[in-house]
Amino acid sequence: MLAAYADRMVVVDIGPGADQGDADVVLYDVLGLQHGDGKDLETAVKAHPGRVLALARELQPGLAARALAIGAITSVSLGADAEELADAVEAFADGHLEDGSQADLDNQAERRRQQGRDVNLSPRELDVLGLIVAGRSNEDVAAELYLSINTVKSVIRSVYRKIGVTSRSQAVAWGVEHGFPTGGTIDG
Repeated sequence: MLAAYADRMVVVDIGPGADQGDADVVLYDVLGLQHGDGKDLETAVKAHPGRVLALARELQPGLAARALAIGAITSVSLGADAEELADAVEAFADGHLEDGSQADLDNQAERRRQQGRDVNLSPRELDVLGLIVAGRSNEDVAAELYLSINTVKSVIRSVYRKIGVTSRSQAVAWGVEHGFPTGGTIDG
C-alpha cells in the first residue's frame, strides 16, 4: 500500500524474529493480537519506544485498544487510503501526533475512552474489571489481587455504576468493547 510513496519513505517488511533496525515508525497490524498473545507487539514497543503505530480494524475496536494499552502510541484505520496512511506515517515520524495538536488531543481522548479512563475508573477498578472480562470469578479476583471477597463485590458495584451497566455480562461486553483482553493474565 505504501510502495507508491517510495519517494517519501522506505518501507521494510519485518516479519517475526527479524531485526527491526532503526525504524522511525513501526506499523503493527492489530489483527496480530487476535491470533497471538501480543508478545510481538511488546517486542516492537521495547525495540522502538514511542514509534509504534497500530493499524486498526474498524470492526474490532478492542484490538486497537489492546495495542494502545500494550504501548502503541496511536492508531490509524486500515480503512484509510494509501495517501492518508502515508500522511499519518509521516506526521507520526515527525512527532506531530504527540505535540498537543488536535490529532494528539483526539488520540489521547480516544485512548482514555477505550481504556475506561474517561469514566474515572481507578487502577483497582481497572484491575478488577480486567479480570472479570478475562473470565475470572469473584473468588479468583479476590485471590489474585489479595482482596477480601466483600472488597471485590464493592469494587464491582462501583465499576458497574461508573460504566452504566447492571450485570456481569454487560460489564464483560463493555470491557471487550473498550479493549480489555478476554483471556490470559492481567498485568497489574
